[in-house]
Amino acid sequence: MKRTLAYLWCGFLALALAQIAPFLHGQESCATVLREKKLPVKFKTRGSPQRARWEQVDEVLTGLSEDLQGMACKLKFEEIFRTDKEELYIPLTNNLVRVVPETILEGLAVFNQSGELLGEYDSRVSYQRSGGLYATDSYTLYYFQYKDTEGEVESSGNHLLLDDFLVRWSDLSERIAMNTSSGNSGTVPEFPPEFPRMPS
Repeated sequence: MKRTLAYLWCGFLALALAQIAPFLHGQESCATVLREKKLPVKFKTRGSPQRARWEQVDEVLTGLSEDLQGMACKLKFEEIFRTDKEELYIPLTNNLVRVVPETILEGLAVFNQSGELLGEYDSRVSYQRSGGLYATDSYTLYYFQYKDTEGEVESSGNHLLLDDFLVRWSDLSERIAMNTSSGNSGTVPEFPPEFPRMPS
């Protein structure tokens, strides 16, 4: 009887380890990617009030989303970026809106480049765009809607956002930037041919 119970216990333990092994391996792989990319990276900034450079934000998020393909990772913004500035604004680029889990930005205060409060982030919007008159391929672009200070829903516009709209780093840093285990992110963003990229 004792031997049977021992066999059953060993079998149960082996099954449990088999179930959590992929998770533990995934966490180790995520940490390895962060180390290899030397993250968190320090923000480069411009302007007054100071805002992170949209080129760097897009480059880092795009590269990381590519490297995390097939892994189960959940990363906060503060694990990807860092700053020693007391006040810093982060641009809501099309790429950032595209990559992060859809509900993560909801309720964040949205500002313009002058630091003026525009309202609160409401929701993500996507639309299909063709490559041109004779092109057969289409791609998806993402922008967002926000509620202004009167509670009216406004659109950021379906164009390249760059750093027209900003959120505070202090509001964003502890929120989830990527959650590849849920399928909400980790997909390489789709860029049209004219989409600006970091110079090589």
